[in-house]
Amino acid sequence: MKTTPVACPLDCPDACGVLVDADDAGRFVALRGNPEHGYSRGHLCGKTAIYGDLIRAENRLLTPLVRRGDKRTGELVPASWDEALARIAERVGPLKEHGERILVAFYAGTMGRIQRFFPLRMFHALGATLTDGGLCDSSTSAGYECVLGNVVGADLERAEESDAVVLWGCDMARTVQHLQPAVQRLAKRGVPVVAIDIYASDTIRALERWGGRGLIVKPGSDAALALAITRVAFERGWADRAFLERECLGAEVFEAHVRAGHDLAWASAQTGVAESEIVALAELLARSPKLLLKTGVGFGRRRNGAMSMRAICSLAAVLGKVDHLHYESYSCFELADDVVQMPQLQRAGRECRSFKHVQLGRELESGKFGAIFVWAHNPAVVCPEAARVRAGMQREDLFVVVHEQFLTESAQLADVVLPSTMFVEHSDVYRSYGHRRLQLARKASEPPPGPRSVLETFCAIAKALELPRETWDADAERLCEELVHASLARKDGEQRAELLAGKPIKVTPRRRPGEGTPSGKVELYSAAAAALGQPPMASYVPDDGAGTRGEFWLVSAPSVHTHNSTFSHSARHVRRIGQQRVKLNPGDAARLGLPEGALATLSNQHGRVSFPVELCADMPPGLVRIDGLPRAEDTPEGLGVNALVAGEVSDLGDSNTLYSTRVDVCARRG
Repeated sequence: MKTTPVACPLDCPDACGVLVDADDAGRFVALRGNPEHGYSRGHLCGKTAIYGDLIRAENRLLTPLVRRGDKRTGELVPASWDEALARIAERVGPLKEHGERILVAFYAGTMGRIQRFFPLRMFHALGATLTDGGLCDSSTSAGYECVLGNVVGADLERAEESDAVVLWGCDMARTVQHLQPAVQRLAKRGVPVVAIDIYASDTIRALERWGGRGLIVKPGSDAALALAITRVAFERGWADRAFLERECLGAEVFEAHVRAGHDLAWASAQTGVAESEIVALAELLARSPKLLLKTGVGFGRRRNGAMSMRAICSLAAVLGKVDHLHYESYSCFELADDVVQMPQLQRAGRECRSFKHVQLGRELESGKFGAIFVWAHNPAVVCPEAARVRAGMQREDLFVVVHEQFLTESAQLADVVLPSTMFVEHSDVYRSYGHRRLQLARKASEPPPGPRSVLETFCAIAKALELPRETWDADAERLCEELVHASLARKDGEQRAELLAGKPIKVTPRRRPGEGTPSGKVELYSAAAAALGQPPMASYVPDDGAGTRGEFWLVSAPSVHTHNSTFSHSARHVRRIGQQRVKLNPGDAARLGLPEGALATLSNQHGRVSFPVELCADMPPGLVRIDGLPRAEDTPEGLGVNALVAGEVSDLGDSNTLYSTRVDVCARRG
């Protein structure tokens, strides 16, 4: 038996340490948490703990598939790798001199730096059209960077040293599970813990059991709350004047801006939070020297998402507590990603273009593209305007190549499907975006015959297309080591040795407040934001629903049972999820004549999907909630919930506006 330390590859901030057991023949046996991982400390969530179900799944893809016949009536049938690669070369080869007609759609099906980004070598050489990656959290990142610069944040491994914790738009119980034990212990010791959200989340209900409390705000009003607290801080002498003078740009004009409005009565009306509660929260934030202010991305998935983050970052700066704020931590690592991607392979005059990922459906409908390559991504389900994405992928003039582990909704629409390895079956480098641990995960077990890693697959495609040697002559083990050496050139030899041995090392970031902004200071006044048509200072801009129409806000909440669409092909996970339901406030349901279990249709101008009703007192009136990412087959319409989401972009970062979706609700007819 051989045991190998690896890292969980899922798009989750916890990036847990995993130990994988393989038998003497290299076959996967089991996995468990790695107790030597300084953040996850041997504990895995209920999703990753049974990842072995996916590795052994009977419905796992083990051979390439090619389509016989047209998109609508033809079938995907088994083929050899040679046949599949020949089909790709035949259809994509003629596009080599028109690389902009090749579309690239990938995302975070794996968070490994090699498997996720290596194919870009090939697409740089082709001059293809690339995704901008703005599908998840780029609005919150843009808002943070606008004010504070590099995204580093507080060290979550020291959370238990805090004398107060505020969780803002962060359903910790479902999205940052390894922070929860420390917060639980703090709350039970009497340390103040507050969670701010738009409904009584699992985190709020847990905190109330432990002695903490929840604060429910109106959807999209987070900036109003932050600016009101900032005004209270200025008025009551809680602002850190020394920090403002030393580290901040635009402090005086920002103070005048905040004092000119944002009073308690206004804020209470905008947020639904009592004036006394706003003052109490302001005092807690100001008078806690060891505060942990942990934000999530919930409020960022809105039309005004970046502005909400700008307001919270500006509040932290006024209090002199930017080092107490944690959103993400990806700037800690300073990885030499060009080693993997090789942007220098772009030919003169063939610079890669990019498109807004949230508008993939519109791009596909345009007819501009002759081919699309998809890996680590299920766009037919996870992208906004999902019905348009599906229709675009079914165009007869678009050649679709999908690299996948299962026959996902996107793979079903492909012309060629290539089977992929699982994370235990290839080597990669993983960095967290929630803590400061970096890990090189060596291949821990052998894949079954058939599947190939992303790197192996795109090396084979690049060679078939007769592209430069650098696009196809690569080895994952060597490339991992090359990335480590290039990224950690400044680190001591002992730490590099530990990383190369598979140990999760903790990176110490080089950081000072404001590093990474245009001025090098904390920018309470941002000329860069103004140049993009945004207010130069954090302001309250009401959520306009991204153009969607309807009586209710739609909340697409994280699931406790699954992870995006990753586990939708695991029988055990599907059983855990059970029948997908829409959660309604009992008063709203009664008014609409929708009893428990009735089939309700959610609709707006983009589409309609139907789910059975679950009465839920935790949902405020005017909100409806879907947990997780329902499969197309879970609805009578054969569409997922993203069919209702507009392909409009956020205020900064060109990110999704998932939580800005408005819908009408009625009993399903027919």
